[in-house]
Amino acid sequence: MRWLTLSIAAALASTGYANAEQASERYIVKSESLAQVVQLDGVVQPINQGTVASQTSGRIVGLNVDVNDYVKKGTVLLEISAVQQSASLDAAQAQLASAIAQDREAQAQVKRYRQLFPKGAISQDVMDSAEARARSASAAVKSAQAAVAQAKESLGYTSVTAPYDGVVTQRHVELGETVAPGTPLVSGFSIDKLRVETEIPQRYQPSVSDVAQFEVVSPQGERILPTQYSLFSYADPQSHTFKIRLNLPEDISTFVPGMWVKTEFHYGNRDTILIPNSSVVRRAELSSVYRIQDDSRVLNPVRLGQTYGDYTEVLSGLEEGDVISTTALNAEGK
Repeated sequence: MRWLTLSIAAALASTGYANAEQASERYIVKSESLAQVVQLDGVVQPINQGTVASQTSGRIVGLNVDVNDYVKKGTVLLEISAVQQSASLDAAQAQLASAIAQDREAQAQVKRYRQLFPKGAISQDVMDSAEARARSASAAVKSAQAAVAQAKESLGYTSVTAPYDGVVTQRHVELGETVAPGTPLVSGFSIDKLRVETEIPQRYQPSVSDVAQFEVVSPQGERILPTQYSLFSYADPQSHTFKIRLNLPEDISTFVPGMWVKTEFHYGNRDTILIPNSSVVRRAELSSVYRIQDDSRVLNPVRLGQTYGDYTEVLSGLEEGDVISTTALNAEGK
């Protein structure tokens, strides 16, 4: 009797397990909202880049950097001979000293004349001449001060410094060369502030409204959210695409200028049907699933779209509410 009771209990337990296993192999087809993404190719660019040119004349007497050197802001890149500039500064300072002396004399004289004029000791013409000389002397001092400031600025141009932290990409001069104002000296770019430049097809251009729609993917798979975007208001006449620039967060070591990266643009959402990859039966060019009807399995052809991880998009062949088997291989063996 005890043996019979144990057998019945084991049968019931086995039946429950089978029903549970059968329920776990079923998937109810439903529609889900899926983000629409287009992948674009982009190039990393520095925001700050340029060429430092000479602002004075002279001969290159010192070269402190070369191509691929990293420099800090204010670092002296090269030096230009300063003999002419130093002489000009000395002459301007001497002229300023002379103008100051003459101004002091003219101011003192007009001060004395103003004391004597009310007493009738000097005429009106003499007084007017003294005041005119005083004003001229004051103007001469200001002119000499401006000349000194200009000479100091020209002398400062002989030491060419880095405008920002960055990398030297090209050196246009050699030691001993003579340069003139406007001669290119050194080119470089900053690696602290970068952007990604890519092109959006014209069909997606009206959908661009927020920087949050973009994600930049590095070659290592790291995803970076841009901080700002700039969409050009005109299209390229050859490719009919709109150029867009995406500013990256500062100090991103993953990216360097010139790198080729992927940019994902989320332009909307749409409702679609997704089914588990394990439910798909593939035979050559045909794809099918086992649809469950009244506890029986019927092979149902489907047309598939893209794959998203463990799920595949169904374009046609299934409707919401259909029940399919998630274990296609097991279903084929039954």
